[in-house]
Formats: sequence, C-alpha cells, structure tokens
Amino acid sequence: MDPIVIVATSPCYITSLGAMSDAHARLGEAFESNEALGSFSKMATRLHLVGAVPGPVRMAGGKELTADLMLKQVEKPRLVYLPNFQQPNLDSFVEMRGQFQHLHKWLRQKAEMGVVIAACGTSVLHLAAAGLADHIACAASPRLTSVLRMLAPRMRVDTDAAIRHEGRIWTCSRDADNPAFAARLLADTFSMELGRNLAMREPPGPAAEILSVPVDPVVARAQLWIRDRFTRRFRIADLANELGLSHQTLIRHFAASGASCPRQFVQKTRVEAAASMLVETNRSVTEIAQLVGYADIPSFRRVFQTMTGTAPLAYRASMRALRARNA
Repeated sequence: MDPIVIVATSPCYITSLGAMSDAHARLGEAFESNEALGSFSKMATRLHLVGAVPGPVRMAGGKELTADLMLKQVEKPRLVYLPNFQQPNLDSFVEMRGQFQHLHKWLRQKAEMGVVIAACGTSVLHLAAAGLADHIACAASPRLTSVLRMLAPRMRVDTDAAIRHEGRIWTCSRDADNPAFAARLLADTFSMELGRNLAMREPPGPAAEILSVPVDPVVARAQLWIRDRFTRRFRIADLANELGLSHQTLIRHFAASGASCPRQFVQKTRVEAAASMLVETNRSVTEIAQLVGYADIPSFRRVFQTMTGTAPLAYRASMRALRARNA
C-alpha cells in the first residue's frame, strides 16, 4: 500500500506534525490487536517524514528531527500531509518562496498523479504558491487572507471552516482540529474502517463529522472491543461478560442507540477490512476471508455480497478500475 508522507517546513509545530504521527501510531495499536492481518496491516500504516528543504526538520522551540527521505526519493504516496509551521512575518513568505521551488514543483507533480494533498495552517501558503489552490475554497486563518490573495488571487479563502476539501486538496485552518483532520484524511484516503478505528481509540471532536457521531458509552466500549478482536473467534456473550452486562442488556443498549446489533457490527467490521484488502492486496478471496475471521468461505461470500451489493472479486475489479480512472 502506498505510504503517507509528512512534508514538514521548519520551524514546524509539534502539535500539527504529531497529529498525523499519533494517528499512525494508534492505527498500529489496532493492527497489533489483530495479528492475523499480518503484513497487510503493516503496509497500511507506512509513514515517512520528509523535509520541505534538504536537511533535518527543525521544530518550533529548536529541537530537530532527522528526515526519513528526501523529496526526490518519494515516488507515489497515497497521501501528502503538510503540517503547520511558524511564520511570524507572513509577507516574507512571498519573498522567500524561491527556496521552496523544488517543493512546489514536487507538489504539482504529485497532484497531477492523483495524490491527495493536505495542508494545515500556514502550509496552505505552499498550496497557493504551487498553483494548487486556484478556483477552490480552502480553510485558512484570517491572518493568512491577504498573503493568500497575493499568491493565488482566484482562491476562495474560507475563514469560518475548520476543514475543507475539494477534489484531492484538503485544508485545515486550526491546530486544535488537526486530530479530526487526520482521522478524516485516513477515512477518505484509505478506508472508512481505518477512520472509524482511529476515532474510537481517540475521539477526534466535532470537526471529524461522521466519525465523531456520539454513541452510548456502553456501545462505544463494545464496538472498540469488537474492533480489537474481529479477526478472532469469540461469542457475543464474551463481550457482555467483559462489560459486566447480561446479553439482553447489551442488545438493548445497541438498539436504543440506533446501532446495528453486536453480531451485525462484527460482520460489518470484517467486511470493511476484507474490502480494503481486496483492493490493496492480491491475496485470494479464501485467504482474505480467513484473515478477517471467517472459517466458512461460502458464508463470507454471502455476507460480503449482502453488505456491498457485489461479489468479492467483482468488488476488487470495480474499485481498482475506479481508482485507475481517478488517478
């Protein structure tokens, strides 16, 4: 699976860079709890830190991080994430943008390849300078408005929105919403399954929209327990015992919250994981079914077709064809 690449401009804000790094780490926790997913799980969360210019990445406050790669070593990532950086004198960015010409050329190349590009805070200036913000609306702080209009006169600056996206360009105006931004990016770029896994481990706040729908605390705990174990064999009675509830009380909590019953949630989680693996790997349907917890392969095929409306191999073909058309 293509990696996530964080391209950081010095001095970079730790909070903004850490939002994606922490999201990556939490997804790793989810994968470790489902060992049967093996190498697919590891591939799904590869992340590289790259500097906007050669050399180490300097953080706001003075600490430095060693970059994993240089820009020219990155081929086709699935997602490029540009964290917020410190720029006290915004007018000077216009004068100094020449030092970022390689970054801006690289961003244009990746955009032409169909790569999703996301910018936080001040990094929206890079989108504008690279010519990627023309004729689209971007979420940005009011303090950036005049410089953005200078760099990209046809850009629509939305100073009210926390997060916006048009096509493959995503923007976030506030560091406080970076966790929600990271969750939505992973859900949109990789799969809703990854986004939901992340949101359940660390609620990302209202800016995450559908990922932050409030649920009964009992249901939230039950769903996280299932997500941590869905590749294994277990009984719903085991879940009820873990929560200190009777089986019927657990069912009532799910029904009252409007959520599907626990057994249906298990099926949904398994099918979502299988759908990701069908698109991202060349593993056989039989192997994928077994990896996500189905010993009975015909049963897996029936459940998958019921929930997605298509058979597993047809799903793989259609989703890959769609990705190729959009690339």
